[in-house]
Amino acid sequence: MRAITIISFLCLLAAAACQSHDLVVGQTTYGDVAIYKINEYKYGFPFIVRTSIIEYPEPGFQNFAYIRAIHIKDNDRDGSGGYPTISAGGIGQRFVKIKLKSQRGNGFNFTITIYGRY
Repeated sequence: MRAITIISFLCLLAAAACQSHDLVVGQTTYGDVAIYKINEYKYGFPFIVRTSIIEYPEPGFQNFAYIRAIHIKDNDRDGSGGYPTISAGGIGQRFVKIKLKSQRGNGFNFTITIYGRY
């Protein structure tokens, strides 16, 4: 019983130490190409929540590829990064709108890669 408690506690500590807020939607397959990649970074300010809106394609441009997968990687691996959400479009569409939101008092650092097929 004591061993199970110790192992459970160690697993809980390991999970708490490596929290990231990655978001993976869809699945890449043979023939999919990276059609958009961007690094989005914002500094943190005390008591302030930072947000950013990423739109693909950018306003004024057209996209002819259908989106097959979206990978949003949180580069702050300690759990202090932000939270990504997809607010419009996405898989099977030709556009996507992604909202990035930081935790209060922190910034965020994300790498966004969108895969598609022409």
